[in-house]
Amino acid sequence: MAVELACSNGEAQKAEGVVGLIAAHRRAISALECLGKRLMHAGEAEAALIGPRLDAAMKTETVVRRQAAMAPVANVGELKIKAAYFKRLINNGWCDVDADDLQELLRSFAELPI
Repeated sequence: MAVELACSNGEAQKAEGVVGLIAAHRRAISALECLGKRLMHAGEAEAALIGPRLDAAMKTETVVRRQAAMAPVANVGELKIKAAYFKRLINNGWCDVDADDLQELLRSFAELPI
């Protein structure tokens, strides 16, 4: 399910920017989890087919996570959303957040327009 923002007038808007990247990352994690579960219960023949798809899904998740970390924040609200999301990623162990991701995340916070 896609994340949608609502204006103060109640009209739905398409999610873009930081929120859109976070939604894309959540979809990537979900796809990765589904493939991982299938691999755990697969026989040898099916595992050979799932393996390359799992590798591609891992690469996609890494790319989207880095894009989300690098995405500039437009205001304090986006900063809070992004910080809370990466805090959950790190604390819940949903994926490996490496040092480069954290550096890009902090750099995006430092570049917040005032």
